[in-house]
Amino acid sequence: MDKEKLVEKNRNRSVPLFECDYNLFDHHLEFYTALGFEIIYYQKAPYRFASVIKEGIGEFGFYGNKNFKENGNRGGCYIYVPNIQEVFADLKSNLKAYYGKIPSKGIPRISRINKTAEDWRVNITDPGENTIIIGETFGDSTTLMEAEDERVRELESKFEKAYAAAYRLAYSKEDFLAARNTLEVAFRKFTAGLNSDILFKAKVLQAEVFASLGQKKQAKGAIREANEIQLTEHEKVQLNRFYERLKEINEQVETD
Repeated sequence: MDKEKLVEKNRNRSVPLFECDYNLFDHHLEFYTALGFEIIYYQKAPYRFASVIKEGIGEFGFYGNKNFKENGNRGGCYIYVPNIQEVFADLKSNLKAYYGKIPSKGIPRISRINKTAEDWRVNITDPGENTIIIGETFGDSTTLMEAEDERVRELESKFEKAYAAAYRLAYSKEDFLAARNTLEVAFRKFTAGLNSDILFKAKVLQAEVFASLGQKKQAKGAIREANEIQLTEHEKVQLNRFYERLKEINEQVETD
């Protein structure tokens, strides 16, 4: 190995190592190649191990566990990037080219770009249920989350508090069942006197949660109800990002 390659090899970096099902090892790697990763190391004996890499994201290693279903570990990591829009567009294009569609629910899957209090992020769940979060941060996460917690505490509306909780459950934790249940209670008990804009945003979130759970009928109902909410032209401009998200959810539901 020449000096330049050796320097690059020893560059300070971290390589996350994930367990996956021994018997589905190649299927696991297939998903990463579909995302656009390159396999840079592969062995079947004396144990199954492989490494993949993608420019702009980094390198991951995988170990095949013969007892994965019984006692395998599900892992995760966060990858910081300065250009989440470009990274996501590339991943999405690669998946569409490989599978003919974007796997947006079930296992494996990739989320849309979501805005949290900390960052813009994309969540990827691989065939071994490992979670890769790729994010473009807004700043120090502790400071940002403290500010968000304070903002939520100061809300007077119980509905808005529930919406904030469901939003975090869906987009930060991908706990769609808990998000669904939180919204269901909020819509049943706390809608009196609500402004149309927060009601619209909550319906968009509810539609996405239903779609992520594969509950197509309920998702269509939430989309219809969101479109029936009366908004001023100014509100429509302010909510443009949510309108675009609603269109994406509708397309997903219609093509699934």
